[in-house]
Amino acid sequence: MGDKIKIDIYSGFFGAGKTTLIKKIINENLNNKKVMIIENEFGEIGIDGIFLKNFNLQFREISEGCICCSNFNDFNNTLQQIIDSKSIERIIIEPSGVGKLSEIIKIIRKFELNNDVQLNVIITVVDVSMYDDYIDLFGEFYKDQIIYANTIVLSRTQSVNFEELESVVSKIKNSNKKANIITTPWDNLNGDNIFSRGFRPCTK
Repeated sequence: MGDKIKIDIYSGFFGAGKTTLIKKIINENLNNKKVMIIENEFGEIGIDGIFLKNFNLQFREISEGCICCSNFNDFNNTLQQIIDSKSIERIIIEPSGVGKLSEIIKIIRKFELNNDVQLNVIITVVDVSMYDDYIDLFGEFYKDQIIYANTIVLSRTQSVNFEELESVVSKIKNSNKKANIITTPWDNLNGDNIFSRGFRPCTK
């Protein structure tokens, strides 16, 4: 195909809205691309079969453990097989909510060295209504998903007031000063809104 296969990562804790965002992006921006989704969402409802069929998507599920640790080899083998098939233009990786984003990025960076692939966008979806609770409960583990994102999409912004929203945005900026932070309520958000912000290539 000539062009490099782009790899996108959609990270976030359980229930933040990763799957909803992926479906929105595919529907509005990637519906004419050959897309493979690698989902590591054990214990959650993922991409449904009807959606996959409607958009002619390919799908791999890794559900017996986290792809950055216990299922590291399975993830590596799966990713290499997809790349070697030369039939895909875009790979979307949806890690488990407990996946460590920094480790997943390291894995993809190694693939870039020996394969015709490019780590494209690294999106973390943050439930703004749960931010403080998750920081208190999970600390640095939760912050890892924020620090290593190049775009952060806030979900459920319509459920908090302006001061609460600004407080979360400020705290996120303290952890990651370079990321694009999108606060648009999801009823008004579409794929064009996200892509028009201009993703910064991941340099971590």
